[in-house]
Amino acid sequence: MGCYFDDAKSAARRCGNDPQAVISLLAHRFMQENPPAPYVWRTFDERGIQADEKGGYHFDFDKRFPDAAVGQIAIAIGELFCPRGKESRFLLRCKNPVTIHLNGERVFTSQGGKERSGENDLFPVSLKEGFNRFVIRAEKTKIGFSCVLQNAMPQWEPCCYVMPFSSRGGEAGFCYALFERDQEIAEEILWGDEELIPWLPEKECIPLQEEGEFAALAAFQWEKEGAVPWQCPESVHLVVDGGDAALPLEKGRHEALMRGPLSAIAAVSAPGVQFTPPFPIHGRCTPYLVLGPLEKEKIVPPGQVYAWNLAWRPALSRMALRPYVESHLFGKWTYPLGVTLYGLLRAGQQLNHPEWVDYVCRHVDQVCHIQEYAEYDTKKYGFAGVNQQICWLDALDDCGSFGALMLRRDPEGKDAAIRRLAEKIAHYMMAEQPRTKQGAFCRRDDTIWADDMYMSVPFLCRYSEMTGDPRPLSFAADQMLHYRDLLFMPDEGVMAHMRCLIHRENNGIPWSRGNGWVIFSLSELLEVLPQDHPRREALLQFFRALTEGYLKLQDPSGLWHQILNDPVSYLESSATAMMICAFARGCRHGWYDGDTALRAHAAAHRAWQGLTEQAIDAQGNLYGVCRGSGFSFSRNYYRALSWNFNDTHGIGIVMLAGVELHQA
Repeated sequence: MGCYFDDAKSAARRCGNDPQAVISLLAHRFMQENPPAPYVWRTFDERGIQADEKGGYHFDFDKRFPDAAVGQIAIAIGELFCPRGKESRFLLRCKNPVTIHLNGERVFTSQGGKERSGENDLFPVSLKEGFNRFVIRAEKTKIGFSCVLQNAMPQWEPCCYVMPFSSRGGEAGFCYALFERDQEIAEEILWGDEELIPWLPEKECIPLQEEGEFAALAAFQWEKEGAVPWQCPESVHLVVDGGDAALPLEKGRHEALMRGPLSAIAAVSAPGVQFTPPFPIHGRCTPYLVLGPLEKEKIVPPGQVYAWNLAWRPALSRMALRPYVESHLFGKWTYPLGVTLYGLLRAGQQLNHPEWVDYVCRHVDQVCHIQEYAEYDTKKYGFAGVNQQICWLDALDDCGSFGALMLRRDPEGKDAAIRRLAEKIAHYMMAEQPRTKQGAFCRRDDTIWADDMYMSVPFLCRYSEMTGDPRPLSFAADQMLHYRDLLFMPDEGVMAHMRCLIHRENNGIPWSRGNGWVIFSLSELLEVLPQDHPRREALLQFFRALTEGYLKLQDPSGLWHQILNDPVSYLESSATAMMICAFARGCRHGWYDGDTALRAHAAAHRAWQGLTEQAIDAQGNLYGVCRGSGFSFSRNYYRALSWNFNDTHGIGIVMLAGVELHQA
């Protein structure tokens, strides 16, 4: 019997321990379950409920209903889309009584003491796959009439809500209304699909009537032969498919780009031509999108910012157009995805699978090319619908992992969007990330985590290569030695997971993935650090010391335990994969002496065999990857950290382990 499933269901039973075959299982399953998906474009009424930069939605009913009497009730309704069902936690702070219902069930009731103090209240919820309807009910009192709803970890679980009624067409935001104290509110008003009362913001929209010159973009179908008989005012410049509007068109879809005053653009027409938005849009919209008023000649495609204060939008007053990522994984910027896609990219490059490389490139390009808009969206509306973590940028987690992947995709920074993001990340790491007096990276809660070596060192290595500047590489080397001094436990030859700077103690607990992050990142650094670098010998000695410590703790199964020195804890796959990567690189590059090289080589092969027999099944599913971790000084905390099925902390690094073993 295997560790996580019956032996007959293992990847090894299906295709042996051949790294290429096992990697193919993992890669194909991941890409099939997460196909490329474009962003979803939704209109957003600027008069509606808005979020702040930390993802908190402000139900400021005291401002929206200034004449409301004490005892009156405000209700807001919004739907949250979830690609998959999950357990989550939310925060609410309020100045008055608030209840929240989710999918017909009450999930939160405020307490009087916290209403008065405005403290955060934490409450758990179960979200189903698809749309989840939230109904927020707030009562006006003498001291307040507002509340703020926020996911407990908005940078990891960003929440972008959609208006619930079919008449709104999937527009982003909340509907809200004011009710009398004792008014009976029928269930169908709150939970039905039809808009049975006049909710705010008002459904009727006012056409945009601003002065100045605008660009307009629309699509149309042409089903005839020859040129389109356009009726176009002289003040409008009309371009079709990027060329002369007077030329004959083939049958099918075309795009029209117009420039001129809004009133003149509205007069552009042709028999048999009906304008529609140039791509699918949810919500209240117009047949064409506009950009303006314009001050320059440059026209950019939708989704990019023009002059930092303009974006494509419907030709409606106070109506914006915003992108949202609503797929499970594709098109997102998160650090676990940085790990996963790095492994898939390297596997595609080394094993000659250009379709895998193309998949990663499409993901990276989609994310990086929307970033300028995402920053604009954050400044204008508080919380973007895409790239929330890199817009948040408050910790190394937010930037380093995906940033390193980004530079693996474009090592020379030829893509302007990638280079711009790389410069932003490098500046954050080297100038803004908190550090101790000695210079070691630390977190804003005065802790140091082993994880942060992966969240910084690989990116700094890639950035140094891209720019040709040796300083980021030396900075990475110094960080690695700082972390050795703060977390290495010489008696056991392993790393403590974290250190509390206030109490000046590390927790003494060798969490497996934390250790994996360190030795894997150290191998990334040693691969590019010049032979004559003054820190190289110290880093090699550190690498060898860690290897000896890990070799002593390898389980007979070939895997390493969730807590490295606790054989009762479960066998953990992501750390095992990182050990394989580091050991294989150490053997290939000659970082070990003869005896250690033989033992590390054998350990890496035992570990791979253990993964294929006990943690990877015949369908390419991965088991035994510890979920995302916090920290504790208690070993019981790490014992209780459960593992996740097909967790992105492990998929890519297991693929990379197979690649490294194949090369060793």
